[in-house]
Amino acid sequence: MLNNLEANYIEYKTTVLEISSEEENNDADGVIFVEKSSVSDFKMNYFNKDGTGDALCGNGIRCTMKYLTDNFISDKEELKIEAVDKIYYCKKSDDGQISVLFPPPSVVKTNFKLKVHFQEWWELLNCSYVECGSPHIIIFIDEIEKPKISSLEEVNISEWGRNIRMHKDLMPEGANVNFVKVISRERGEIEIRSYERGVEGETLACGTGAISSALIFYVLRSQVNPLKVLTKSKEYLTVEFDIKEKKLMGINLIGNAERYK
Repeated sequence: MLNNLEANYIEYKTTVLEISSEEENNDADGVIFVEKSSVSDFKMNYFNKDGTGDALCGNGIRCTMKYLTDNFISDKEELKIEAVDKIYYCKKSDDGQISVLFPPPSVVKTNFKLKVHFQEWWELLNCSYVECGSPHIIIFIDEIEKPKISSLEEVNISEWGRNIRMHKDLMPEGANVNFVKVISRERGEIEIRSYERGVEGETLACGTGAISSALIFYVLRSQVNPLKVLTKSKEYLTVEFDIKEKKLMGINLIGNAERYK
């Protein structure tokens, strides 16, 4: 997180690559520049660790809210934060949970096939796609035919995630990839592992991936609301759908945000 309210950082890509190359930052997924906004309270300007920008980071918005309040930049418990030309309404609760309201996704496609390479063979894999500021592929692991797997730990996410992320049918933009295990249909609980483009590897938690996975679970598996999403970090994110007269009006992403260093 960098305070850029005075516009001290101009060469974004250079700054991001320099920070990401430092040994102590090997685990970082990207850099957030906290900036002034002409249309909201503040702006979150997120860059992946490879220097690519113009990207939405769902958890990054929640972390920005945490950063602003912890550092006494703002004393408000509710803020509007601009990110990638949209405004997100953020709220910090008394228990420290931070929620961000997302608009409905612009694109949702369910149950289509991608021909992907898993281990020594090719497979027509059943997938879904959500565009919620970032593009996401969602795959339920119980629909993977070869090899049959029962846990997310069996997912070779570095290889499988990369093969799907770079799939020719998704280019040139590519997509983030989320592997989903259903923990409980009745309770509305799922577990995910996410491979993120720009990071080009697995991340501990992906906010827009949690939203996308929860939405596809809701559409295809069980209409429970809200939903609990267990991430690789073993932290839960809550995804809550605002539905009025059978129409999705918005999506709340709720969870903790903790300072790492």
